[in-house]
Amino acid sequence: MTTYKFKQMVASGELQRIRKGIYSYRDSEEPDNDMVLAQQFFPNAIISVFTAANFHNLTTVIPRTVQMTLPSSGTRKLSMPDYPSIEIFFSSEKSISLGMEQVEVDAHTVNIYNRERTVCDMFRYLNKTGIDTAIEVFKNYMGDIRNRDINLLLDYAKQLRVYKYISQYVEVTIG
Repeated sequence: MTTYKFKQMVASGELQRIRKGIYSYRDSEEPDNDMVLAQQFFPNAIISVFTAANFHNLTTVIPRTVQMTLPSSGTRKLSMPDYPSIEIFFSSEKSISLGMEQVEVDAHTVNIYNRERTVCDMFRYLNKTGIDTAIEVFKNYMGDIRNRDINLLLDYAKQLRVYKYISQYVEVTIG
């Protein structure tokens, strides 16, 4: 394909730029879900924080970026895509896989933290999430009696060093 033809296809909208050097056809079967696209750019990363909370219906906040967690050791300078907008958090090798599960999103497998890990992360990154949102996520988690595991939540809270926050809220909530 000539450069002229390529530029013509981009200008007409037949091709869409995903990131520098990567284009896709508009009508292709490529995923249009931001989580799936982000997972394809960073296959070892795990969907986390607001994005995971939104996926699990724990918050009313719609994340502006796809938030992902990578291991802090061995992570080199990352080349970020133009789209989707991705925010990276880092976690130790010891805790990176804690609470990770794989789910199907638009027929693609995505690594994401489970509900308990997501609640803990909201308190772990309190300076980025804010206390109001962390409490909202906690209340929504506790309100879903069929899908909560308080023992697992407290176990994760100990391992992630947010036990003092989580245990106080659990105690107040369930007496």
